Amino acid sequence: MKGIIMAGGQGTRLRPLTCNIPKPMIPLIGKPVIQYAIELLRDSGIQEIGITVQYLADEIINYFGDGSQLGVNLQYFTEEIPMGTAGSVKNAEEFLNETFIVVSGDAITDINLNEALKFHNKKAGVGTLILKEVDVPLEYGVVVTDDDDKITEFLEKPSWSEVFSDKVNTGIYILEPQIFNYYEKNEKFDFSNDLFPILMKDNMCLYGYVADCYWCDIGSIDQFMKCNYDILNKKVNVKILGNEVRKGVWIGDNCSISPSVKINPPVYIGDNTEVYEDAEVGPLSVIGKDNIISDRSTIKRSVIFDNCYISKNVEARAALISNKVQLESWVSVFEEAAIGDESIIGKRSVIKPKAKIWPNKIVGNSETVRGNLIWGGKYQKSFFGQKGITGEVNVDITPEFVSKLASAYASILSHDAKVAVSCSEDNVAKMLKQSLKAGLMAIGIQVCDLLNTTLQVTRKATAFLSFNGSIHIHTDKADNQIVNIVFMDADGLNIEKVMKKKIENKFKREDFRRVRAENIKNAVELNDIMALYTKNILNKLQTSSIKKGNYSIVFVAESNIVGSIMKYMFKELNIAFSVYENGHDLKGLSKTVKDTKSNLGMWISDEADNYVFIDEKGNIIKDEVKEAIKALVLLNIFKFKTIVTSVDASYSVERLADMYNAKFIRTKLEERNIIDEYIKNEVDKDKKYIINAYLLITDAVSMSVLLIDLITRFKSTLSYIIDMIPQYHMKYLEIACPWELKGKVMRNIIEKCDDFSCVDLIEGVRLNYHQCWALIMPDLNEPFCKVYTESEKEEDAEKALKELSFNIEKIIRY
Repeated sequence: MKGIIMAGGQGTRLRPLTCNIPKPMIPLIGKPVIQYAIELLRDSGIQEIGITVQYLADEIINYFGDGSQLGVNLQYFTEEIPMGTAGSVKNAEEFLNETFIVVSGDAITDINLNEALKFHNKKAGVGTLILKEVDVPLEYGVVVTDDDDKITEFLEKPSWSEVFSDKVNTGIYILEPQIFNYYEKNEKFDFSNDLFPILMKDNMCLYGYVADCYWCDIGSIDQFMKCNYDILNKKVNVKILGNEVRKGVWIGDNCSISPSVKINPPVYIGDNTEVYEDAEVGPLSVIGKDNIISDRSTIKRSVIFDNCYISKNVEARAALISNKVQLESWVSVFEEAAIGDESIIGKRSVIKPKAKIWPNKIVGNSETVRGNLIWGGKYQKSFFGQKGITGEVNVDITPEFVSKLASAYASILSHDAKVAVSCSEDNVAKMLKQSLKAGLMAIGIQVCDLLNTTLQVTRKATAFLSFNGSIHIHTDKADNQIVNIVFMDADGLNIEKVMKKKIENKFKREDFRRVRAENIKNAVELNDIMALYTKNILNKLQTSSIKKGNYSIVFVAESNIVGSIMKYMFKELNIAFSVYENGHDLKGLSKTVKDTKSNLGMWISDEADNYVFIDEKGNIIKDEVKEAIKALVLLNIFKFKTIVTSVDASYSVERLADMYNAKFIRTKLEERNIIDEYIKNEVDKDKKYIINAYLLITDAVSMSVLLIDLITRFKSTLSYIIDMIPQYHMKYLEIACPWELKGKVMRNIIEKCDDFSCVDLIEGVRLNYHQCWALIMPDLNEPFCKVYTESEKEEDAEKALKELSFNIEKIIRY
């Protein structure tokens, strides 16, 4: 039996700790993190161990050598460039000529590997993945297994809507050498994303062994601090170096500790450390080797690496201090602040919570570090929500924040990129747009200002004027203190999850590229965007037929921009119109449509991204019917042969596609997934045509006239068109669910299903029954689960919703 430890990661999320040392070499209670993995394998009877290395590889090789001091035989396998998890292990193929165990060099666990190996031998599969049940599985690979422990589904780092289970992949695998037959050497290859799906597709059995053990992946500063605390609290069965001089107090060799020092367990103090008079250490503090803690300093819930000098009257509270740092007298360092190697913090300076200071920095006397030196500031882990970035003006969303955000985004783009910016017509949005422009221009980006537009206008302009991306800022109509910032890709769609992560990481690390003065470009203002926008819409219509139709519309628009565009287009099309003045009073709008005998009533949001239709009889059209109307527009006006919807769309859309002999596809909620399916299946149409059609049906302004065009083509009324759409009853409920129980809910729903073939895991958990379907979707931003049910009979949908919500609440309670 052999073991292989993956130790090539850079640990970018752990910076500034990993600026000068590789992540596996970070000191954890007196030892490098990777040493715990070596000792785990050794204590399980595995002495032949390989280590894959890449980033700062010499740090690992020089420290451990051949491994003889730890009673093992170590061999090293070096990657010139990162090759992925499976790719790095492939380098050790000749060494791994028998059943072998893969462990991570940056995770701590006390798993019983011998029990896992017995399980693997019993199942006789090609591989066994060690799984662990966790409360919040977002940062891990989620795994679904059947009754025989065989893996049926897994997803790497899902969003809440993709969490199918609370069992996650620990990155510990027991594998057979035959796995190497499935990929080539020097090929970038990952276990979870590449190899395991191939093995499953080839009917090679992978099993999941759920371990009842401690496991912590040290992927962030929060997790690193937690792991230190857990070891001190003996929540993990590992050997702690040093002498336990009293319960919960470990002291290394050659330490000098004054009798007046107050030590509050649990505490670890490393070799050769000196602690002077009236200092206080602990609880939950880790002090490495060769440190000096001076008179009257207090160290609580903090981790100090090696060779640091802590002067008099310093206070550290849940702080993280790297190697060779000097804190001068009366310095205060607060919760989750991290100070990089060899930095000097001057007298009476204050390092505020969550501040991160890059290595080799000097902070002067009596300074207060709030926004950090180099690293990002005090922001939530993920500031992208479903609507982009949302916050209160001059509280969450400040000009400084917006400028840094723009610079983070621009640093991901190429030097010659062109980015469009736009905003709503209020002063707050205009002010923040200036910060956007400054942040982009500082990185050398060509900025094109679309001035005051709607979000939907900006989408169209981005897609058809060949911008590399765009950003739109608008205030919330219901609360003008709330600001929304929306990032779009080159197709005018909201950026994907991967891009959001990149922006957040750049922002938090302040890892921006800068350009010389001569490379800063002028911002260009585009004044004719509205004309191009309306022209694009009108070109898609049977204009002459509409003009002869004597149509009339009553509408209410929540912004002057939208209202002006609507009026212009209706005049161009000879459509009579009147403006309803009482805002979002849909009943009043409905009555006005009937009283005036208009063909259509419509309420349109300020950004034209939401709307409500009312037919000529005054019926307010349900949201689920809107999707079917969009499908009719694509089928009749744009001549699509495929209809793609998100997983939560009404079954009526599927039935409608059948009526037109069109292919029907359900996919994930993100617009990019929908567009990609259309591009893949509408092979007789070019990409630009498809994107244009999609943007038109998601824009309230263009849908107002496309619907009139549809009525013209059918030579009928809106109510007639709606009557031809198969009718279903959809029910919806939100159930309060703590974040840590969302994975458990999803897993239990799947496991309780008698027939797994009726379970669809496109996004969330969709259950397809004979009379009804149901969808359980964890909310991305709030602690609750969304539950949808739909059936031809309203009572069936109600019954399914009641039963499902009862089961979910029962899972949450117990």
